[in-house]
Amino acid sequence: MKIFLWYFCLCMIHVLFVTAQPPLELENDERKLIEVAEFGYLEGGQLTLTVENYKLTNESAPGTVAFYVRKGHAVGNILNDEEHSRSPIITSACFLENSFVKDEQNDQVAVLREIPFPFTEPWTTSFTVENQEDGVWQVLFVNCKDTSVSFKLTVEEVNPGNNHLSAGDSPLPWVYGLSSFAYLLAALYWISLLVVRKDTKVFRAHWLMFVLMVIIVINKALQSAKYHFMKIGMLSEGWSIGFYVFASIKGLLSILIIILLASGWMFIKPFLSSRDKSVISIVVPLQILANVASAIGGEAAIGSADWPFWNMIFPIIDLVACGIILWTILQTRKNLGAGSSADGKETDVLEKYKLWSSFYVVTLIYIYITRIIVQLLQATLPFQYVTWFGEAVNEFATLSFYIFIGLKFRPYANNPYMQVSTDLDDEEENFGDSSQSHQNNAIRLQSVHRRD
Repeated sequence: MKIFLWYFCLCMIHVLFVTAQPPLELENDERKLIEVAEFGYLEGGQLTLTVENYKLTNESAPGTVAFYVRKGHAVGNILNDEEHSRSPIITSACFLENSFVKDEQNDQVAVLREIPFPFTEPWTTSFTVENQEDGVWQVLFVNCKDTSVSFKLTVEEVNPGNNHLSAGDSPLPWVYGLSSFAYLLAALYWISLLVVRKDTKVFRAHWLMFVLMVIIVINKALQSAKYHFMKIGMLSEGWSIGFYVFASIKGLLSILIIILLASGWMFIKPFLSSRDKSVISIVVPLQILANVASAIGGEAAIGSADWPFWNMIFPIIDLVACGIILWTILQTRKNLGAGSSADGKETDVLEKYKLWSSFYVVTLIYIYITRIIVQLLQATLPFQYVTWFGEAVNEFATLSFYIFIGLKFRPYANNPYMQVSTDLDDEEENFGDSSQSHQNNAIRLQSVHRRD
């Protein structure tokens, strides 16, 4: 109960503090090179930089303070020669003194805009994407003075048609909208199994799965609405808040259900062992931390001091949680294999062993596609497809994974995977849970209701 109260408090923190991506505000920042924007532009797009509250701690220090705009930061753009096909090596304390900077400016693939001194507030500079300049543009703030700097930077990025999304993000409202509709169909089918059909045995776990489906439908609808309003340039604080709240609930509920299924609870054994409880106590806080990292990293301004940290910690936590899930499935599979020779139980245990073997393989494939293949796609695809296509693949893989779980663990009459053993000796042999050895009668998992 305390875990869920803690989780609810964190959701409220999301509601109070997570808003649309704010302007970048630096206070006495001593960094010499900061990436402040990256955006996929089509021909005719516009980039506008507005600086306010600009201050230097040592205004008389020699050097340059400027914005360095690279027109074609993405792979496959106009930077095709050997020198520019690899990441430049910074060899000087001042970024602008590196030889590749002058080469990029001479090749007209980069522009330098110095912040004037004395400063006139607000200072604004803008760029228009000309013919053959489309691609992913990168904006760097460069401080070659021996001083710290403070300012407020507003970056306005617009593609043709008043589209405020990057070229690779533009189809995302449709991607998430179609995903929400697909989950809605799956939820309707699932509730028909729970309510309409009269020949099935329904457990509380099945209702928990239905709740998860409803949460996903709402989450994807909010995500679609969020990107739609971002696309037309409207503030999307409310949609962002709703999205992150439901995304947090979805993340916690989905990983909890998968862990419970992986441990065999509800379908093989009617109790949670001390090992299962330990796994849950580790995975749930990890998922909460991952949700917080995702929210902060997704909404923080690029260039803020904590932005790299939160965007780095999320995939690490995510991989750790995936590893724990795979380990749990393997342990259940191992216990089933050890108990396959029990008298009179060979066929039943063998079927369950096959199920958990396929569960492990499908989970491994799902993790491989969503954590590795999607990243490879986003690193190699042209900038117009770099985000939305990877997200589409991720959504399809996730939906397929849930469909597999639903088909294998759906409620239907005489489901061989839902026959919980009533023999305590079999439970001890198959699962090695010594904490149950003192009981005289086995605990039977009761269904929510039974139908004739």
